[in-house]
Order: sequence, then structure tokens, then C-alpha cells
Amino acid sequence: MERYFPGSNTADGFKGFYDGELERLDKVILLKGGPGTGKSSLMKAVAKESAKKGLDHEIWYCSGDPSSVDGVYVKDIGAAVVDATAPHATEARLPVIRESVTDMAQSLARDRLLPERGKIEKLFYLKKRSYERAYEHLNRAFGYSEKKWREYSRLADIEGIRREAAAFALSVSDGAGVAQRGKRRTRNMFSTAITADGAVSFYDHLVGKRVYRVNACDEGVHLFVGEVARLVAGDVMLLHNSLRPERLDAVVTREFAVTGDAGVFSTAADVIDISAKEGNAAFETEFFRSREKEETGYAVSDLASARASHLEAEKFFVAAMDFSVADTLTFRVMKEIFGD
Repeated sequence: MERYFPGSNTADGFKGFYDGELERLDKVILLKGGPGTGKSSLMKAVAKESAKKGLDHEIWYCSGDPSSVDGVYVKDIGAAVVDATAPHATEARLPVIRESVTDMAQSLARDRLLPERGKIEKLFYLKKRSYERAYEHLNRAFGYSEKKWREYSRLADIEGIRREAAAFALSVSDGAGVAQRGKRRTRNMFSTAITADGAVSFYDHLVGKRVYRVNACDEGVHLFVGEVARLVAGDVMLLHNSLRPERLDAVVTREFAVTGDAGVFSTAADVIDISAKEGNAAFETEFFRSREKEETGYAVSDLASARASHLEAEKFFVAAMDFSVADTLTFRVMKEIFGD
């Protein structure tokens, strides 16, 4: 079992990799419905049943609230059940053939929600404004990140780092040569997301791998990992940076992983030290790094406010739920996934 974030709150707003992940699967169940309609609970039940049956699976968590689940991918049967509501709204592209839609809103009693309409609309508005403020702060954090990168580029041996990454990619490709983009499968995810609880990271993708940890500034890690991802042979999982998704935090293959953050695996990791090629970059970019961290902290506070508004609105929906209908829908989804 592995945990990922299929989407993250970034400097450009919410960025997700849902569509690319779902297009390659054989069966996808799209869950629709408002907050409190049981989508996350249903997906947790799918994950629990997968574990009970010994099926390899991934749990995809919500970057807005990392205690909530946005999807479960049961790898052993090529099927997934996902939350297909905003901000990661997904529609059926091959209806019936690949995707089916389950509307969890069927369990809601409209007559119970109507008297609370004004309160719910206000809470949704407050949630929207909190997200807008969070993205404004993340955009400012990105500005400092760009200044940090420009200073880093001036001080570090960029070409030297690229050459070292290229040499590493060739050494671990076992003579297979550099990757040709059209001849390998590439997956995209986040292992770290900026959430209402701060930056939350998962490290399950490192289990059973030979781990290479890049000892460098964030900029050096992104440069080295990006070059390795471009050149290494074989299928890869690309783990993107939560603030700047165009940059990579890690690249994972069947046998190994290259990352700047190995978490609890750090002590057992092989270290690739490129700090000597960075000059005084770590010292000279500290001001921009601290301001980036400060703006990200403000964004986290706004994300927490957004979650608080969401949870308040959710209470009205829970009160309007017919749980017998939700249980019936859950049973149908479980049968569609597992066929029992």
C-alpha cells in the first residue's frame, strides 16, 4: 500500500494529475455529491477491503484536508474509485466502458437543506475566499522561490550538476541507454502537499527501493532529479514539487528512488553529495528561502480556514443524509469493484 496526493495547492492554484492517472485504468468509479455525503468514507471502505483481500493498492489523499481520501487505486485489478467533484472534477470519457458514475447526493433530503440555504452559501463563499487568499500567498512564495533560483543559478555550477546527474542516470540504466519518452510509461503524483495541516509528506514509495538521497539545496535537488528523470531508462513515477509542480522532488523506478527528502529512510540511503558544486548558494539564498517559508505559512493558515468553513457546511449535509441510501450505494460500489 502506498499513499500519495494526486493534487496539491500550488502557486498557480490547485494542480492535479487525476485525468492522466485515470485514463490508463480499466475501471473507474466517479463519485459525485456534496460534502458529508459519504464519499471519503466509501473510499476508505474500499481501501480497507483491498487490504483485507491482500490486494496491492494506493490511497490518494486530499490536499485540502489530508485526513480525507480523494481516491483509492486497487492496482491488482486495475480499478479506482475517486471523488470527482470540484476542485478535481472529472467526467466520464468512456462511459460504461471504463467509467461509471455514482451520485452520493441521492442520499440527501432536499427539504432539510433548503431552510439552511443561506448559511450554506455563506460558508461556501468563505471557503472560496480562503482558498483565493491561500493561492495569493503561494503565488508570492513562488516569487521568492524564483528569486532564490536566479541567485542559485548565478552561484552554482549548473552544468556540472547536470553532468553528474547524467552520469548517474546512465550508471543505473544497466546499459539500456537513456530513456526515450515515447517508449516508457510515466506516472505523475505528489508525495508532499501544502495542506491545512502544513506540508504533509508520505514516504511509502521508498519501501523496498534502493534510495539515493541528494544532498543539496532544494534548487540543486530539483535540478539533479529533473535531469535523472529525463534520462533514466524504464518506467518512472515522477513526484512533483507542491509549490512548483514543474519541478520534481523525486523520481522512482521499479528498483530505486532518487530524492532530496528520504524521511525515515534517510539513514539507510546512499548519499549523492553535490553541495561542493553549489558554492555559497545555501547561505546567499537564505533570505529568499525564509520569505518563501513565511508566505507558505500564511497560505496554510488560510487553508485551515477553508477547511473549517467546509466542515461547518458539512454538518448541514450530514443532518440531511439518509444513511440507508448511502449504505446501499456503498454496497453497489464495493460489488462493482470487487465483484463479490
